[in-house]
Amino acid sequence: TPDDQRLARDYGLDDTQIRQMMLSRRGQGRFRNETLRFWGGRCAVSGLQETSFLVASHIKPWKDATPNERLDGFNGLPLTPNLDRAFDRGYVSFAEDGSIMISSTLSLESMQALGIRPDMALRICDERIGTYMAYHRDHIFVQEG
Repeated sequence: TPDDQRLARDYGLDDTQIRQMMLSRRGQGRFRNETLRFWGGRCAVSGLQETSFLVASHIKPWKDATPNERLDGFNGLPLTPNLDRAFDRGYVSFAEDGSIMISSTLSLESMQALGIRPDMALRICDERIGTYMAYHRDHIFVQEG
């Protein structure tokens, strides 16, 4: 929008940077829609179907992903904000069978406050997310303190 362009120029962005930002925002919308479609419009773990509360979280982080991986809906999990933050920070991940892996660095009090339980699991296990999840387990998940 013209307001967005004015704001971007106020921050010293040139036309190329503005165009890249706009394409990125469109791509993120496509990523979210594809991620939600795969997961049936529900949280990948809890099944919450109120999409306004769900965050489409990249499994393999944006900064580490190729352009195709960034937009691949299979590189995403729709999560509630508490799970999204714990997942992004590596406090939780998911095993090949979908069961939750909880970092030993996450205290019992934090787990309880965040509603994270050892019996949680992904609602769907699919090989199309497997490579991304392996990356998350190997590079993002915090194994020890």
